[in-house]
Amino acid sequence: MKPRSLIKYLDYFFVLRPTLFFPVWTVFLANYHANIYFDKQQEFSTTTSNPILISVLITLLLGCVFIMNQIKDIQTDRQNKKLFIIANGYISIKNAIYEATILLLISIGAAFFIDLKIGLVFLSVFFTTGVLYNLKPFIWKDKPILGVLANFLGGFTVAASGWITAGAHNWKFMIHATPYALGLVAVYFLTTLADIEGDSLANKQTFGVKYGFKRSIFMALTFEMVTIIFSFILRDYILFVPAICAFPLFLIAAVTQDLKDVLKAVKFTVLFASLAVCVIYPFYFLILVGLFFFSKWYYRSRFDIEYPKFAA
Repeated sequence: MKPRSLIKYLDYFFVLRPTLFFPVWTVFLANYHANIYFDKQQEFSTTTSNPILISVLITLLLGCVFIMNQIKDIQTDRQNKKLFIIANGYISIKNAIYEATILLLISIGAAFFIDLKIGLVFLSVFFTTGVLYNLKPFIWKDKPILGVLANFLGGFTVAASGWITAGAHNWKFMIHATPYALGLVAVYFLTTLADIEGDSLANKQTFGVKYGFKRSIFMALTFEMVTIIFSFILRDYILFVPAICAFPLFLIAAVTQDLKDVLKAVKFTVLFASLAVCVIYPFYFLILVGLFFFSKWYYRSRFDIEYPKFAA
């Protein structure tokens, strides 16, 4: 495929996998709001940090992590025929490492400059989603139970960053961040199923590879139910309502054991959660729509493929 004009330079943006920012931003903003709503002390104080600035920095940090993940997964990405910007050489491994390093230094450095607590939680995000998940001797992403734990800790730390950005005064954020982490784990179980063939050939023991369709979907359904119960008890309706809406999709996937239904559950769970946050922060809807169609234009113009899309 030949690049058109300067569009090839957008590879350095889209290698960050910007559509994965949707769940990151959603969890961050939901927990930013949760602090203001649930922490009564917040009524008498100001927020510690600018949420827009912190969300930009956490975007850069997770972009670094997503690049790391692609570098480590070149072989399986080729076999699974996805994430081909690095795997197929559109960006060299050397340049990808440079980009990831720059993003890491900017995000971590700026976070510590803004606030010590923000810097520490950013380090936690990087350690769980970057180091433990991707690097030796850990490489938790290739192990069934540790992969689940890494995703839980990653979701938890991102949720905590939203709460702390709004000015956490106590450890209450640990309770409120937990159901968001559980919900992300529910989705993670399903995401392992699409890559079973390629991961098996690469000798990766993800949860989907080791336990197969039936058990993985059962675990996803179980974690989704726990998320619904937990969020209802906490009266966190920004999480409870989309979780309830997504539950039938998990149930359908469990009954049919069909990969198309699994992928629908993944996509619409993220969509429902994002729309719930848009009710609180309407400007977020414009960001989501803008990035969605910008991504469609890029992938169509650069590679002549339709992505992203809601169809399974």
